[in-house]
Amino acid sequence: MGDAINGENLSVLLSNEKKRKKKKGKLKVILILLVSLPAIFFFYTKFTKRNTSAIVELPPITVTKEVSKNQIQISGYIEAAQQQKFESPGEGIVEIVKIKEGDKVKKDQLLFALDSKSQEVQLAKQVFAIEQEKINGASKKITLMQKERELLAKQLKDRRVYAKFDGIVANLNLDQGQYAKAQDNFGTLIDRSYLKATVEVSESDAYRLSVGQKANLYFSAVPGVVVEGVVQAFPAIARLNTQRGNTVLDTKIIVENPPQGVLPGYSFSGSIIAGEDEEILICDKNAIRYEAGQPYVDKLLDDGKTESIKVEISPYIQGFVKFTSGVEEGFKLKNQTVISNNGEGGF
Repeated sequence: MGDAINGENLSVLLSNEKKRKKKKGKLKVILILLVSLPAIFFFYTKFTKRNTSAIVELPPITVTKEVSKNQIQISGYIEAAQQQKFESPGEGIVEIVKIKEGDKVKKDQLLFALDSKSQEVQLAKQVFAIEQEKINGASKKITLMQKERELLAKQLKDRRVYAKFDGIVANLNLDQGQYAKAQDNFGTLIDRSYLKATVEVSESDAYRLSVGQKANLYFSAVPGVVVEGVVQAFPAIARLNTQRGNTVLDTKIIVENPPQGVLPGYSFSGSIIAGEDEEILICDKNAIRYEAGQPYVDKLLDDGKTESIKVEISPYIQGFVKFTSGVEEGFKLKNQTVISNNGEGGF
């Protein structure tokens, strides 16, 4: 009987142990599931999102025609054809003033002069000395004295300022009797028979530049007026613009018969007409795809299909390309930009 009881107890113990192990196993499974659940959820949502995303069809891109103006953009300041500063030729009292502001003068006309009594006396003495020397003097000495007389005559003439060209007295700050020092500036004489300007042309535009080309200039001082100029010259060597870091050609432009409202010193913007205007075909660069480095477009057909076309292109303004072959105006092209409904995009 005791053996029967012991057997029964052993059976109960084994049964309890088996239940305990089974329970422990379930707990392990639950723990593993809890730990793995975030990773499972991440991969599930990623897979679901990827497989439920659809490609968003963007509106087609149309090939359009545009007129490309063959022009070189320029800007600068206009100058007088010639300019003469009224500088004092020496030191002394201003004895003669023959002009006033706004006067028109002729070439070689006397403008103003400094007191020259001292120079006149020295020249007169030299002339008298030469006459005395001619009576009994040696010919070599007389020749030397005559050269000295020429120098004194030049010094006398240099006390006077003459116009170097026909022009207009642009400004003047000079009065008779005032004291002047060497190189004092009293005003300016300008020649407005034509105006001129020097503009910078970038090296990328240099190949389109030639003498005689027409230039259209626009001045804010005379709105609505197009002032015509002509390319007069440009150098055979370029110059580095250190401020902008690019290479330029200093191109000279002249304006014949300028309007009265355009004054030297005015700023302008404009363009050099480098050739005939050109009709070109352009479109958004997103219509282009590449195969083995070659550009292609996909033309949209009426039946909803596409036709692959190899094209030739060149860069145009930012975001656009210019076609040189392969398409016609009005072609509807597939937008190669890929955008999914989850917001991710690419090419």
